[in-house]
Amino acid sequence: MAACDDEIAALREAIALGVRRVVTQTNGVRKEVEYPSFADLRARLEWLEARCNPTRRPRGVLASF
Repeated sequence: MAACDDEIAALREAIALGVRRVVTQTNGVRKEVEYPSFADLRARLEWLEARCNPTRRPRGVLASF
């Protein structure tokens, strides 16, 4: 889970700084990814959050009429 937490923190920091390149290091392995868009970066963040914390409810709105 620490690897998930590290990548989530790195993605959040990249979004806050307005950059698309994310660098993480897990077990001595450096991983550097440049996302094509902020939408892709946010999609990766949401996917990781759902995967690493399955009890967390997804963001969204449910409308019924």
